[in-house]
Parts: sequence; C-alpha cells; structure tokens
Amino acid sequence: MGKTDWLTDKIQSLDDEAFAEVAGAIAEKQAVTEVVKPNDEIVHITELAEEIQTEYNEWGKVKGLRTGYSNLDDKLGGMDEGHVILIGGETSNGKSALAANIAVNVAKQHPVLFITLEMLTRELGARIMHINGGTVDDLDIMFQAEHRLTYKDIKPLLAKAKDMGEIRLVVLDYLQYLGRGMKPEEVAVMSKEIKALALEFELPFIVIVSLRKGDAKNKRSWTEIEIEDFMGTGSIGYDADIAMIASRKDTTNEYDEDGLWVKILKTRNAKLNYHDRYLRFKWEQTKIIEDWTKPDTWQNT
Repeated sequence: MGKTDWLTDKIQSLDDEAFAEVAGAIAEKQAVTEVVKPNDEIVHITELAEEIQTEYNEWGKVKGLRTGYSNLDDKLGGMDEGHVILIGGETSNGKSALAANIAVNVAKQHPVLFITLEMLTRELGARIMHINGGTVDDLDIMFQAEHRLTYKDIKPLLAKAKDMGEIRLVVLDYLQYLGRGMKPEEVAVMSKEIKALALEFELPFIVIVSLRKGDAKNKRSWTEIEIEDFMGTGSIGYDADIAMIASRKDTTNEYDEDGLWVKILKTRNAKLNYHDRYLRFKWEQTKIIEDWTKPDTWQNT
C-alpha cells in the first residue's frame, strides 16, 4: 500500500467530528502559507482635486441621504457615503422602529438592503407595511434570504445587492447578532469590518446596537447614556460617524405614550450642540412622524 492510499484510508475512517478537525487544520495551514498582496497603492492629493473641491463646497451642509426627518437631518448632517450610523437604546424602546422608518423613507426613492437578524422577514415586512400606510408597492427594499449569518457574510450580500439594484443604504438589525457572544474583541472586529465595508462600497450603514447593562442599584435614566455605554467595546464609538439613542421615555424618564425621543451622541457632518441634543417624534404603533409642538416642560439635559 502506497503512502497516498494509506492516507486516504485513514481519512475515510475518521468520524464526522474528527474529519472536521483535520479539514480545519489543513485549511488553517493553507491560509498561513498563502501569499497576500500588500495594500501599498498610493494616491497623490492632486489626483483627488475634483473630489476634494466638491467636498469643500459642501462643507457644513446636509450631505448624502436624508432620513426623511428634516430636524434629524439638520442635527446629523445627513447620511453620507462610507458612514456608519449607530442607533442604540434600551430593549423595546424604538431603536429598530426608528431604523425601519428611515429605511422606508429612503426606499421610496432609492434601493435599500435591510439585514434583519432579530425578526423574520415577514414580520419586518408587516411592520414596514404599517409604517408605509398599508402597502409595500412603492418601496425598493431587499432582505437577506438566510438568518444564520456572521460578519464574514456581509460583504457577499452587499456585492449581490449592489448587482441587483445599486443599493444606496444598508440597515443591520443588529450588530451583536452577528457574533457568538458579546466579547469585546469580537465586537471590535465586527465594528471595524462594517466600517471598512461602508467605505469600500461607498454606502451609509445604519447599525442597531445593544447597550451595556446598567447598575441595578443605581438605575440610570436613558438621558444619561453616552456612546461609551454601547455594548461590547469602545471601538464601536470610535469607528462610527454618527451615533444616537432612541427611547419611548421623555427627558424626565417618564414613558411617553405618543412619542419617540432621540438623543444625538456623535456626528461627523454637523456640529454637535451639547445643549440641544434631543428630538421628539410622534409615535403611532411603530410609525414615526415628524409632527409635534415643543412642550412648555421641555428640558435639555
């Protein structure tokens, strides 16, 4: 019996688990020995003169896609290409609903890829139909077909969606579902990968994120939450261009039956006014409407 025949018989005798371990070891060995081409391309500033001039002329203006809410756009400066927009919030406090409403507003004019890992597509579709007045006929929204995804699956999805409809916005609901857990190292890798993909595909990327659990003895108000309170790692905040918190509570931390509140945590296209970071929207069973009057008890905290 030759060496090759012996090896073949040995592999065939392995059970599925042992075979998977051997195959994984071989793949890892091959990956180590692969020659990786360095990213060493250089571009001179003069080659970018036209793009730089365009960016300069738009300085301070609302750029990129609009959310569909003029007051929010003014505070965010728009959702620009390559930007990662984080929406955090406590459980069942409207963060996914806010993302869905923005997606509906954009999808009336541009294709949107909505990656939903927390809800079945038919459930999300029903929510979107409600938001859009009982129809989806005028919306250009795509969903992923499979729900068991990792962050490595996002790039192929983006490439396919781009081929199908030249998407202009990606929504991911939500980040921590892409990993096996909440380890800071894992979240940091996912965060950097998403930022890299936003830049590579030149797309704004809305990402829903969880919050760190508060101290049970000293329960915090949602108005006290800052970007450092996003679950996983501080790198999420560093990688993001825009970050905000959504809540069904008002600035006194009381439940608002008819309202959704947003606190701006970080912006890149607009100056962040720390004395005026709050917006209130009208809430109609997950439909969010920019239609309200500032109450006499308004507080900026």
